[in-house]
Amino acid sequence: MSKYIIISGIDGSGKTTVINALTEALRDDGYSTRYIWMRFNHYSVKVMNALARLLGLSVKVHNAFGNVWEHRLYKSRLFCRIYVWCSYIDNVIARRKALRLDADYVICDRWVNDTLIDLGAECRIDDILDSKWYRRFQDILPENSVQFVVIRNRDDIVGCRVENTTNPDFPYRFALYEKLVHKKEVNVIDNTGTIESSVRQIIEKL
Repeated sequence: MSKYIIISGIDGSGKTTVINALTEALRDDGYSTRYIWMRFNHYSVKVMNALARLLGLSVKVHNAFGNVWEHRLYKSRLFCRIYVWCSYIDNVIARRKALRLDADYVICDRWVNDTLIDLGAECRIDDILDSKWYRRFQDILPENSVQFVVIRNRDDIVGCRVENTTNPDFPYRFALYEKLVHKKEVNVIDNTGTIESSVRQIIEKL
């Protein structure tokens, strides 16, 4: 039976580097691994995103990356409620993508907790990790899953990703990740040291 490694972390936490090193370490130990990026599972949400642009709940702004769309979903509580439901349904559907992968370890990048934090930040639902939605999204995860969140200090995160200095959702995301580390289901990986240390922290929990 596959074991599912669910890795979360704010942009700039060094998560991708940790995942690459973890994959190499597991393969060196003789384990088969598969990787899947799970952040954007847009089926019904794709329609909602198009509607948000028509309603002015997503706006085009110019920043260091050029012209990009930023959500302002919090301006409509009704839209946010529907958006959360659609995101939940889309993630239930997307679960099949992870289950189809056959390996000793399936590494799922940015799934469930990251989705919840995106929703919390974009809809300004500060208590989303303490709401009924947290448990509903947790129930999406396959059996035999182990959850991790990669953390670094705020200055390193901001310095690593320029978009963190311009995105108005960043403070909300950062605050929600600080709440996530206190969840009993989640193992915290301190990535302020070496990558080898971060990988070792993960392997010790598997």
